[in-house]
Amino acid sequence: MRKDRIEERIAGIERDMKELRSEVRQEIMSMSSELKEAQLALVEDMMCDIQDTMSVGYRQIAYELSISGAEKRFREQMSYDCPPGDNREECIDHFVCDHLRKGIVSLDAAPPGMEGEARKSIIDQDDRESETFKGTPCEYCQGIYVSERDRLLEMGEKFSAYRKSLYVKRSRPYYKQLPDDLTVSELIEPLSHRARFVMLKNLTSGSMSFRDLGDVTGYGGGHLIYHLNKLVSAGLVSKEDSGLYAITDRGIDVMEVIRKMYGGPSTRF
Repeated sequence: MRKDRIEERIAGIERDMKELRSEVRQEIMSMSSELKEAQLALVEDMMCDIQDTMSVGYRQIAYELSISGAEKRFREQMSYDCPPGDNREECIDHFVCDHLRKGIVSLDAAPPGMEGEARKSIIDQDDRESETFKGTPCEYCQGIYVSERDRLLEMGEKFSAYRKSLYVKRSRPYYKQLPDDLTVSELIEPLSHRARFVMLKNLTSGSMSFRDLGDVTGYGGGHLIYHLNKLVSAGLVSKEDSGLYAITDRGIDVMEVIRKMYGGPSTRF
């Protein structure tokens, strides 16, 4: 082999190695960035857990203080002109335990986004009971209860809004921490290079040889092997017994998602 041809091949190999080193360096930087993001997401999630745990104790104290205040106002404001046979203390206990306390427990236990339904259920139940007291001396006391209930529900709604903010903050890291085999190593990263996408797109038309893939990408040798192995490792492409390369069902699904995002007609690529 002539000396100039040997030097040309050596120069080509050096170029390929340089490009491969650049690819590897980019991958390392990408992995480092993803690790930092995962660490930040984990810390944020832990902080949400701590805040949520602390807020549970604070909510319980705040609710108990509010209910105690309501009980005190019941004793101060509720009528002493009770119907014969009725016990004023039993009425106060009924309002405090059977309504205020149970109501706030149900509101506090409502899943994020369901607080409105819990609040409506409490008010609907009270409205049905109020109907039975209309035109009686108990109507006045029921009115006092409703004002105390609304005060407590307002407090509960503020706590619910805070809990919802923690829930939203906690859910964001989960999106960031979707399994790598689903988001990065098997979907995003394998298609982050034009050559890989070109190969996958062309393979939707049928199996291709290593040389065919080199022709459509313009790459060859170790550089082509590097990118092809990315697709194979991700499960998007497989090597058949015949030596040809074929797109897998997973690869077809990924390309179908891309087609839908692109907004094109439902045809082969």
